[in-house]
Amino acid sequence: MIDLSIYKNIILDFDGVILDANSQRKLNMKFVLDENLNQELSILAYDYFCKNSGVSRNVKLGKFIEDEFVLNKVLREYYELNLSTLPKCDLVNGVKEFIVKFHNSKKIFILTGADEKEVKILVSDKNLNDYIFYLGGGPKSKIQHLKELNLDGDTVFFGDSQYDNFTANQYKFDFVFVDGYTNTKEENFEYHYIAKVKDFSKLL
Repeated sequence: MIDLSIYKNIILDFDGVILDANSQRKLNMKFVLDENLNQELSILAYDYFCKNSGVSRNVKLGKFIEDEFVLNKVLREYYELNLSTLPKCDLVNGVKEFIVKFHNSKKIFILTGADEKEVKILVSDKNLNDYIFYLGGGPKSKIQHLKELNLDGDTVFFGDSQYDNFTANQYKFDFVFVDGYTNTKEENFEYHYIAKVKDFSKLL
């Protein structure tokens, strides 16, 4: 059991931690890439996108799409497709109750590699706005947000990707692996984590 009483700050990744959206995002990205790129480039870009969860889409796609017009078209179509499909995704089990329970005694942060404007719309759609102290998303990285935040006090980071694990380690935060909604395997983590949870139902 995680002793949450010792923490002043709780950081939550978004996809796979708050919203069960990882699978839908991959479907959306594959569709948009197939529509705009040749088959070989689409496969390469999609594979890199899937293997680098938590990193901004601008950074991931920019490695493969040199034409700025095409890159912006892909980003725009992906954004629009996400806003039409992701609101239908369910919240991770117990996460809303968890956020509501702790928001008065902790500062709750959402840090995501997904587009910040997009995630703000989704958070509002799920009626979570009133409980979140800070929401930071792409194109800024999580590390860039944390540099600006300069958090004080003990912090725990709930994430589902290698990049989340790396980020928590960089700032010496305790890391909790949320493994119920991701394809990431714990053996892929390079750095320590204090616990593994399927969802938030046992933390209420």
